[in-house]
Amino acid sequence: MAARKKARKTKKTRKTKAKRVKKAKRRSAKAAKRKVAKKKPAKKKVAKKAKVAKKAVKAKPIGKVVHFYDRICVAIVELKAPLRIGDRVVLKRGKHALKQRVASMQIEHTPITLAKKGDTVGMKVDKPVKQGSVVLAA
Repeated sequence: MAARKKARKTKKTRKTKAKRVKKAKRRSAKAAKRKVAKKKPAKKKVAKKAKVAKKAVKAKPIGKVVHFYDRICVAIVELKAPLRIGDRVVLKRGKHALKQRVASMQIEHTPITLAKKGDTVGMKVDKPVKQGSVVLAA
């Protein structure tokens, strides 16, 4: 019986040693990947300056949210400038801002693709917006 127990222990130790070796190989492979990742060249500083310049451009106000229907998530907007479907807009009030593309617009339940200055349109929005929010062209 003693011989059987020793044989069992050696099999277990062999298995655990094999597992340890596999783990060590994985660790060394991960370390090698990290070293390779660190050797990538740094990004140019010119690109960062260009990003700052883009942020400095002021957005043009297009209109103002007059009413918001929360169940259907539609904002009623009085326009001060023309607006098309596909335009990017920012709905801003205080610190909160919602950036999105104009997916659908309606005037008196009639879908439209282009709204003129002075029109009051219903615009589908992604998130709730407050009454009085300013609509900016982005």
